[in-house]
Amino acid sequence: LDPGGFAEYFRVPAPNLQIDTLKIPENLTFEEATFIEPVGCCLRAIKKVGLQVGDSVAIIGSGVIGLIHVALAKIFGASKIIASDIVDFRLTAAKNFGADVTVNPQKEDLKSVVAAETNGIGVDVAFVTAPSLKAYEAGLSVCRKGGKICVFAPTEPKDNLQLSLEKLFFSEIQIIPSYSTSHVETRTALELLKSKKLKLKELITHRFRLEEAAEAFKTALENKESLKVIIRN
Repeated sequence: LDPGGFAEYFRVPAPNLQIDTLKIPENLTFEEATFIEPVGCCLRAIKKVGLQVGDSVAIIGSGVIGLIHVALAKIFGASKIIASDIVDFRLTAAKNFGADVTVNPQKEDLKSVVAAETNGIGVDVAFVTAPSLKAYEAGLSVCRKGGKICVFAPTEPKDNLQLSLEKLFFSEIQIIPSYSTSHVETRTALELLKSKKLKLKELITHRFRLEEAAEAFKTALENKESLKVIIRN
């Protein structure tokens, strides 16, 4: 978008309009439609890692994106979903959206919990949706040999993750980044939301008017009991 999505007017590349402009159906509210893009991003991540029915999954970071991963992992047939976050409010939400086990790593050792829940093997797939090195270290620590870790959240440019190539070689853990969505996943996201197979409206914790935009951003950044914050005209 040029100059940006918060401008009064902006320009959109022609291909985006041609292949990725969707009509919101009558049975989908504008609030629910705000989830189309993030769900599309999460669907692409699930496709890239090749999530299979029966896979065990760890989701590191249970904000809005992490919770969407929880809900989708349930739909795609994950056998066990372990959600992690340092905010208990988010862990309660993770339970409500389908997590089998929740862990606050400030209170419990995540690696030990995952080991206990997977007979010492580790999870098949770890999705890291929190933008911190500790989150990625946690994701790598809970993956089984031959497992996959999805790089979903970017860290600060200065941050570098130190990896032992020897351990990576012998463990055969696959590191798979996933950025954004495509028109294919966007349409799938719309269908999931339209059919009500995926219900995410409860993720909206705060609503603000346009003139309250500054307060909306502050709430999203600072309120530990906020999830999706939306601005309505």
